[in-house]
Amino acid sequence: MIRDARRPNLLLKQARGALSQARLAELVNEEILRATGSYGAITAKSISDYERGWYTWPGQHARDALCQVLGASDAAALGFENRRASEGEPAQLRTPAPKAMALADLTERNGTGSVGQIDFGQLEVPGGRMFSGLDLEAHYWPAERAGPDRLAVSSLDDEATIRPDRRSTVVAVTGAEGEEWYHVADGRQFGQKPLGPDRTRYLPSANVLDDLTVAILWMITNTDAALLSDDYALDHYRTNLSHYGELPSSSLTFGEVPDLHELSARWLGSRFCADHVLRHLNRLTSAPVFWSREQRGEEASCWLIWTHKIQFLGAICKALKHHRRAFCFPEHEVKNSPRYERIALLLAIALMEAFQITVDVTTDPDHAQVEDFVLGGEAIVANWLRAPSVWYVDASAPPSRRAVYREIAAAAASHSIINQPTAARRLEALAGYLNIPWRWFHKRCTELSAVGAGGIAQPRSRLLSTMGLDLALSYIASLDRNQET
Repeated sequence: MIRDARRPNLLLKQARGALSQARLAELVNEEILRATGSYGAITAKSISDYERGWYTWPGQHARDALCQVLGASDAAALGFENRRASEGEPAQLRTPAPKAMALADLTERNGTGSVGQIDFGQLEVPGGRMFSGLDLEAHYWPAERAGPDRLAVSSLDDEATIRPDRRSTVVAVTGAEGEEWYHVADGRQFGQKPLGPDRTRYLPSANVLDDLTVAILWMITNTDAALLSDDYALDHYRTNLSHYGELPSSSLTFGEVPDLHELSARWLGSRFCADHVLRHLNRLTSAPVFWSREQRGEEASCWLIWTHKIQFLGAICKALKHHRRAFCFPEHEVKNSPRYERIALLLAIALMEAFQITVDVTTDPDHAQVEDFVLGGEAIVANWLRAPSVWYVDASAPPSRRAVYREIAAAAASHSIINQPTAARRLEALAGYLNIPWRWFHKRCTELSAVGAGGIAQPRSRLLSTMGLDLALSYIASLDRNQET
């Protein structure tokens, strides 16, 4: 029988004093970053859980940082106690975790808590404005360090991870109670790796669960689920609507694709718009500016994982020697986006720069609703995102709209918040605006680029790939702050 040994940590609450829980969490994360080079995952909820006695022994980095920030001599002075190591304390005091857990909650516990005595449960992946959210089968398997850059993970149930009718993830658990660490892997892909003689498989330590890996899980699993569910319908509509491609101007209402998930309809619009731009690119008479409507990571993730988007970038860069792409990221959209979503946005801009596309970013909310266009003497309109129709395209916008586009393009270039001479500095400036620690972000992208994003979540839809995502990670890893190009 499990009894509740929870006691409020009054010493920690007293030491916090006038600091809010959120502010203390920020200071602790900054101290962890200073001491280790990795950004901490402490939140206001973490501090609240410590004070309420849910976790009596945070991870080593968290303990050290709390002592440093609050001026305590040791963890005991802040009311922390390693009860598991205390003489006579039975191991069964460990409280079982619920069978279902939010992905964000599991991330918060990394290095600071415990999932309890479970080996299987549901991992709730959040949704978004277009993302529906979904539950993954989560298999919690014990693991041990097997060198500086990998873990040896004990296999408990291979058959469950490779079932074709459901998506699963393996959560490798290392460490002791109160300071467990979690690393994630695509269940199907990981379960098909050859077993070692001791029934273990190696997992890269770069797959540690944090906001970067959450961003990858979030964008791939949500998009994959939507597109797979509409795979036949999308193929049917693409064939039956192909005659629209012969028209210089067209629009498709949502009523003409009534059975599609919103995300699938947006994919259809994006694919049509990409083809439209490529068909009419020869109309342009000067180096063009592309205006894109993506404002949040959910929207921008299409560049990273939709196969036709990276093919589009490749075709454009082959046809055009020099061009720019401008975005509008209003402050309120940034403020209302979780950090994993802001990371997806930063990765998408890094992908543009990887293709030698100079990016401008404006924050003017008046520009937020301007349709997608390409301006280079002529103006091509190809709008699909946050629009009242699946797509609206025009091979040659009227003079009145071209004048508006010229003003917007000029304003974006002259007032860009990332106006810097090199790609590295532009991306670092954008990271600052998005409140993403650049040193941590660069370090994590470097680690993950060595092993690839597909090991975290492998797309199953034929319409998706990790090619763009892996290119963005590799490009960020290659950047040097002092580079001149």
